[in-house]
Parts: sequence; C-alpha cells; structure tokens
Amino acid sequence: MIAEWICALVLVAVVLRLAARLPLPWRAGLAGAMLVAALLPFPYGLSGWVLSYLSHFSLSSGLLALVAIQHRLTGHYWLPVWQLRAVCVLLVVLALWFYPMSLGSSYADPYALGFGDIAFSAVLLLMGLLAWLYRAYASCLVLVVAQLAYGANLLHSDNLWDYLVDPWLVFWAVGWLVRDRLLARRERRRRDTADEPVAATTARVAGH
Repeated sequence: MIAEWICALVLVAVVLRLAARLPLPWRAGLAGAMLVAALLPFPYGLSGWVLSYLSHFSLSSGLLALVAIQHRLTGHYWLPVWQLRAVCVLLVVLALWFYPMSLGSSYADPYALGFGDIAFSAVLLLMGLLAWLYRAYASCLVLVVAQLAYGANLLHSDNLWDYLVDPWLVFWAVGWLVRDRLLARRERRRRDTADEPVAATTARVAGH
C-alpha cells in the first residue's frame, strides 16, 4: 500500500506541474481528483497501472513529491531551495556511481550492498550525520527515513537501494538542477541589465 501512496503522490505532483498556470482552486481540485483516482483499487486506480509499467518508485520520490505538491499549492518551498538543491545533487551523485557499476561497467556490484550490508548502512548513516552537521536537513531526512522504511520492510523490495533512488527520480533531479541553473543565470542577467542604466547615469554624473 505504501508503494501505491508514493505513486499517487508522484502523479499528483506531475498534475500540479502541468496545471501550474491554473488558479489555486483548480489546482487543488485536480490534485484531489488525481489522488482519489490513483488510490482506487486495481484495476480502477491509476497507481496499479503506473507501477505495472514503470516499476516502483523509491521512498525518496515520495518525499520529494510531497515537497513539489506543497510548493505548487502554496507558492513557496517549505524546504529551503538550497537544501532541495543539495538533495538533488546527492541523488545524482549516488546515481552516477550506482547505475553504471550495476549495469556492468565494473566487476563490483553496488546493488548487492543493499541486501543488508552493515558497512553500507553505516556509510549512509555517516553521510546523514554529516548532512545534519552542515544543516542539510533534507538530505539527512532522505537517508535516515529510507533506512527506517527499509528496516520496517514498507516497500515490496528487500534492497535498500530501491528505497533510496529510482531512475525516474534521477531524471527529475537532473531536470530540476538544470532548471535551477537556468533560472539563476536568467536572474543574474536580469540584475546585470537593471544595473547598466544606473552605471551609465553614474558615469555621466562623474563626467560632469
């Protein structure tokens, strides 16, 4: 059931992104309708069909979908943007190490570490502790909650990696980082354009 809820949250986040230009009441109504439609029992609910074709989403996908839903419904991030950026960077770095090696680029298989390897869990907890010390609380939350959910066997997988990351989440994180970079560049360009008339005026006054 947890997998269906995570999928439903992801679907709601996608709908809210597509309906970003609609008024808030419309967005809220669409979000509620999608949540109900996704959680209906199979074969009526959308979650069952999505999971059958796209496989399961990670717990991290559910947590970040909650952040995206909150942002689309309230207009601001409950999570500071720099912490969301840190989570996306963490997920992309993990994926760049995990997926190529798991697909055969090395004799080592990091996926095997997810089957209850104590050293791997200890490293992840250490990363969570470092994230906490640097006040990157979102990254800490993802790492700790994923391990707690794994210990409680909340998803259909018995591998910790499936709680931490999934391909669709990595695509989203890469897209978010690219968008974040483009928005930052646009903002710098806007500030530079706004500063040019001020600089020109100052130069003319200094010339007189």
